[in-house]
Amino acid sequence: MQMLKKRLFDAIASAVDLDDPAEQLLAQRFMIEAIERVTSQLPEAAKSVAAVANRYITGAATAEEVIAERVRLWRAIEGRDQSDEPDVLKIRTAICVLHPMDIGAPAETLEYFFEFWRRGGLPQAELKSAVHNKYGV
Repeated sequence: MQMLKKRLFDAIASAVDLDDPAEQLLAQRFMIEAIERVTSQLPEAAKSVAAVANRYITGAATAEEVIAERVRLWRAIEGRDQSDEPDVLKIRTAICVLHPMDIGAPAETLEYFFEFWRRGGLPQAELKSAVHNKYGV
């Protein structure tokens, strides 16, 4: 599974320039699509992430709403944030989706997204499908 994560990340990194704002938006959309595919497998606290992220990316939600959602999720795992519990890792995956890609570290955000996804036990097939759908790789 580790190799699949690396291959998918490397495929994205070689196909696009993550320093380009247009590519950052595509990366954000990719993470939203991926998390939408597994919403039913997320802990209850994280099930609204895709909806909030979609509303933000379309201009229907404010940055403050996204920040509030991130804070709510961090509080849900407070004291356990470094845990390897699958539910904590799934929430950490969801938090990545709510991170703005324009903060200067889009590649790092994607790497964390892939790593938390894998370690949280979310289906690799769904991740691979989202990569293929958004990046054609």
